[in-house]
Amino acid sequence: MSENDVRLFAADPAWWKAPFAATLLGLPLLAWEYGVYGADGYAGALEALLYGGLVLLVVAWALPHRRSARMLRTTAACAGVVCAVLPLLLLMLMAMAMAAG
Repeated sequence: MSENDVRLFAADPAWWKAPFAATLLGLPLLAWEYGVYGADGYAGALEALLYGGLVLLVVAWALPHRRSARMLRTTAACAGVVCAVLPLLLLMLMAMAMAAG
């Protein structure tokens, strides 16, 4: 066993940085988009994307606080932010298409 193998299972002192940054960016967007899209009770693709983004943010916080889970935690946090930004991007693209037509 090498020295790096032992370090992977050690506690990560900065485990909270990726989920915290993703939550600051994604949670207000998810809350706003749920208020706009999710209030009608229609279980469409946008609502599934909103719930998926929220689940990914929760997973980023719930993963173990080890160095070996750092990349998985960062990936879950970034995917949660992407799920929060996609409906807003779709809304902007639809507005640009309607304004150009």
